[in-house]
Amino acid sequence: MQQKSPSEIKALSILHLALLMGQVLFVLISVFLGYFKNISAPSLQPYSQQLVILSIAVGIACFIGANSLFRKKIQKINAEYKPLLERFNDYRAACITRWGLIEFAALFSIVLFLLTNNYIILIVAAILVLLFFSTRPLLPKVASDLGISEIELDKMI
Repeated sequence: MQQKSPSEIKALSILHLALLMGQVLFVLISVFLGYFKNISAPSLQPYSQQLVILSIAVGIACFIGANSLFRKKIQKINAEYKPLLERFNDYRAACITRWGLIEFAALFSIVLFLLTNNYIILIVAAILVLLFFSTRPLLPKVASDLGISEIELDKMI
């Protein structure tokens, strides 16, 4: 039995899905270009291994930074007394910030793959896209993050 989410959470889910699909389409286009056209920049080939390390470092830094920033914003939201709709708006902003950082790292890795045609960088990008997917807003998760029950969140709208 599937739960019905409030319209605000549905809108947030649609935004998340749109950002996710943009990343997935960019990966698919990049793989197509890299495999069939072989358009890697010859000047970057000697630095391929360094760019793999850079891709991993940026990915880890952005993911950890995004989650840390998200948790700090959630703590701030839960520490202040505001109406539920305002708290949810702050939550939405925290989610967008988190997603933006993770998406940056994924897109950065995809661009590096386009420049080097190194499939290890593509694997890093794919992992970042999967991590981005794992941050999708679900009713129980949103309620838990905001420290309220699912019923209260359902009555928000």
